[in-house]
Amino acid sequence: MDATGMLHLLNAEPTLLPPVQGDANGDGIEARRAEGHNCLRCGKPADTALIADLGPHDKRWLDLCFGCFNTVRLADQ
Repeated sequence: MDATGMLHLLNAEPTLLPPVQGDANGDGIEARRAEGHNCLRCGKPADTALIADLGPHDKRWLDLCFGCFNTVRLADQ
């Protein structure tokens, strides 16, 4: 699933998502997870931090709990 499809499933407005600063790598993703953000979909503590390349909106963070991540992942199958 592309980033646009994922945002549609999450009912998320791309311009409201936090921008990714610089060139995030594995360490940057782990640091994001450790910051304690809430899940974009349900508000529970996020377990995963994804980077969505949204073209004109640049790269944005998608913070999701495991349950919501799996829901979105399985919707693509």
